[in-house]
Parts: sequence; structure tokens; C-alpha cells
Amino acid sequence: MWFKNIHFYQFEAPFKMSAEQLHEALLTRKARRCGHMEMDTQGWTSPLGQGSETLVFQSGANLMLCLRREDKVLPASLVREQVEEQALAIEAEAGRPVGRKERRDLKDLVLQQLMPKAMVRSSQTFACILPESGWLIVNAASAKKSEELIETLRKTLGTLNVVLPSTGESPEGAMTRWLLNDESLPHGFTLEDACEMQAATETAGVIRCNKVDIARDEVRAHVASGYRVRRLALNWQERLSFMLYEDLSVRRMRFDSAVLDDADGGDDEASRFDADFTIMTSELSEFIPVLLAALNTKE
Repeated sequence: MWFKNIHFYQFEAPFKMSAEQLHEALLTRKARRCGHMEMDTQGWTSPLGQGSETLVFQSGANLMLCLRREDKVLPASLVREQVEEQALAIEAEAGRPVGRKERRDLKDLVLQQLMPKAMVRSSQTFACILPESGWLIVNAASAKKSEELIETLRKTLGTLNVVLPSTGESPEGAMTRWLLNDESLPHGFTLEDACEMQAATETAGVIRCNKVDIARDEVRAHVASGYRVRRLALNWQERLSFMLYEDLSVRRMRFDSAVLDDADGGDDEASRFDADFTIMTSELSEFIPVLLAALNTKE
């Protein structure tokens, strides 16, 4: 299980729960299927898949958990169509128009009729806790998904003392500076081939560069004219390629083949999972502090 998009949070105090204690806590909000009249449910499931009962995977001191969510799929167009059909039937039978409040009541009735037959879409969000280095890392492309897991974990445990890391320089400011002058890049980091820039005035729009040499003068000219970098493709020590976002999230992560080869755990699936997790958490434990140090040192 290699994370591809991460939001990371810092524990304000050491995380001291054991894997067994965390498992027992997660059992109180274990994942279950949507009921007939429920639009969604969420709870904790095994990171190892449906064949496993353990809700916490442990490798060394590090822990992995997984939030499973189920959502009923009810297209808005279908609901509107059903409401309109019933409203027209009432108008034809009663000889009067259907008012706004009655339409709202019709919509509630239609939802009740459709929910038991609706398709169910499931999704999973993985996270790992690194007690020794003090990080909670969520594998999610959107801040909403990450915050959803954080809030559910907080409700499950009763408290969760994590915060977003603070930096001396905003990611946007640092990325803008790095793109304008790649010699200001911190040691071990290099530019890759993509970025996104936003003008100071929203009316000027957004410029996206992909699969180009972003160190070219033509690209840097936009920065010199006032554009700010919101996303920047970087490489760290030829071990990790990624896109840094202005909210400090790290996305489109690709670990180098040398890192992946180190995680060769043999033919057994459980052993491979353990090897992947061990190597990935080791890399992230080293990478995150280096990235934060780069944002705390304004040259």
C-alpha cells in the first residue's frame, strides 16, 4: 500500500495507544453497510482487506488504519424527474398548481421511495500513525476526505491532538521563489516538469504548465510579472517525485524504482504489505521534516 496523495498532521503530544488499544477503540465505529433508509455510512475497516478482522496494521511502532464509506447514488436528475411526474399528476387530478412546500414534501417522499433501491458506492481512505516521529499521515487527494477521516478518528477516540504544521514561509511563497530561481531550491530538491500559477487578480486566470521545462525564461516571465505558484512538481533526492500544493498537501507521489525494489517482501502477500508499509513510512518520516525545513528557511 503506497500512498499517492498525502495530508500530514503533527501530534501536539506523543501518541501512546498500542495497536491493540487502538483496535478496540475502532471497533466502536466499525464499518457497516448502508441501511435501506440511510444515504451514507462510514466506519473503520481492516487495512488488509475484507479477509482480515484486524482494524489496525502494525509494523514496528507504526500503525495503519482505514476508513470505509458507503454512499447511496441517487442522480439529482432522476429525483427531479420523479418529483415533476408526481407534481403533474396532482395538478391534473386536483386541478390546482403544486406549491413550493408541497414540492419539498414530494421530494422527501421520492427520496424515501428511491433510497432502498439505490446503488451503493464505497470508498476507502487510509492513514498511518507514526508515533516515534509524531505524524498522522492521511492518503487522500482532497482536504475534505482528509478532514473527514480526522474528524471520525477524533470522535472514535474522544480526542485527537493533531494540528497542521506551521511554516515560516507559505508554500506558495516558497514555490514562487524556487521557480523564479532554482538555485534557491533546498539541497536535495530539483524542479520537474509541471506547475500551476495564479495571477494576483483573479480576472487574469490560471496558467498550467505540464511536461515542459518549467525553468525556461518564458515560464519564469509569468512569475516575474506577478503570478504566484500554487502547485509545483518536484523531486527529492531522486527517490520521490511529487506535486507540492499551496495547502502543503503532497500529491501525485511516485516513489523511485530503487525505493520500490528495497520493499521486495517476497511472494507472501502479507509480507509484501508489511515490507511496503515499512519502507514507505521510513521514507515519509525522513521526507516530511526535510520539506518543512525547506519552508522554514527563507533565503
